[in-house]
This record gives sequence, structure tokens and C-alpha cells, in this order.
Amino acid sequence: MNRCVRTAAALAVGAALVTGCGGGAEGPAAAFGGEAVGADLDAAGEAVGLSGGEKAGTPTYDGPAGDPSDGPPTAEERRRKDLMNRMAACSVAWMPVLTKGAAAPAETERRFGAVLAALAERGWKEHEAVERTPLDEEGFVLMAAYKKRGWTLFAQHNEMGAVHVTSVTATEDVCTARFTEEELKLLES
Repeated sequence: MNRCVRTAAALAVGAALVTGCGGGAEGPAAAFGGEAVGADLDAAGEAVGLSGGEKAGTPTYDGPAGDPSDGPPTAEERRRKDLMNRMAACSVAWMPVLTKGAAAPAETERRFGAVLAALAERGWKEHEAVERTPLDEEGFVLMAAYKKRGWTLFAQHNEMGAVHVTSVTATEDVCTARFTEEELKLLES
């Protein structure tokens, strides 16, 4: 499965939704579901002084708030919404709550690395090393992937001028394997 498509789909859902149910695993991985993943993410953030945002009980995605004059949603928009809700059930996301007076870019990048180190201490194994992609003179994106007991975690940190955003989304492998390439491409669009 294409890393960019899968990462984009996971992060798109993670940005819109905070947590999924993480059900569906059988055997030894069953004891490591969405609740345990969420606990790992929260603990890793707290270990470096960042707390995660509020968790939603039932994940749903209503789609972007459109202009009512645009008319009813198209068949593709309805299908994308259904796919987003299916992906949400496979996902757990974490974004730190940032306080006023944002830290300097070097500090937020250091914290991102510290969150990854804290996840490694909790048994998450590096699957794809941190990759730095420049955006322009003022920005860059850091991305990494980790794995643990049937879950794949995508971590991303964006620096864009004064904006510093870190997000971590874990997806349950057996659940996301049910998506076709066509569905993942639709989620990415």
C-alpha cells in the first residue's frame, strides 16, 4: 500500500476525528485495542509535558461545512463521508493542547522527537525513520511511522512560520486492510 496514500488518509481522518474504536483484532493483539493505543499516545505526550486534546466518544465525520447554496452532497461526497467514518473506526489520534505563547521551532521539533522516543519506550518500533520535507523557506514537515501489535502509527510535525502542529494517528492494520486502493485514493482527495 502506498505510504503517502495511507498516511494522508490516516492523517485526514485524524485531523477531523480524535479517536476511533479500534475493534476487530483477534488473538494476542485483541488485548491491545484503541483504548490501549490512546493510553500510549497520551502517556507519551505527558512524558514530554504535552497533554492530548479531548477525546470524542463516537467518531463521526460530517464532512466540510459547505455553503448551503452548493446544493445537496454529491454521490462522491457521500461516499467519502462514509469512508471517513469507516476509517475513523480504525483510528486513534492525538494532538497536543498547546498553551499561549508558542514555543520556538527548535523547541517544538525537539518535543516531537521526544514524543517519538517516549512511544519507543512504550514498545512502538520504528517502521519508517523521521523524514524531513521542506515546504518553503519558512517551513518543513517531519513524518515518521511506528508499529506495535497490529497497529501502525503515523506521526507528523508541521512548521509553517508561526504555526507549529504535531499530530499522531494510529490505525489498526486489520481494519485498514479492508480498504481498497480506490477507497484510499478517494479518502486522500
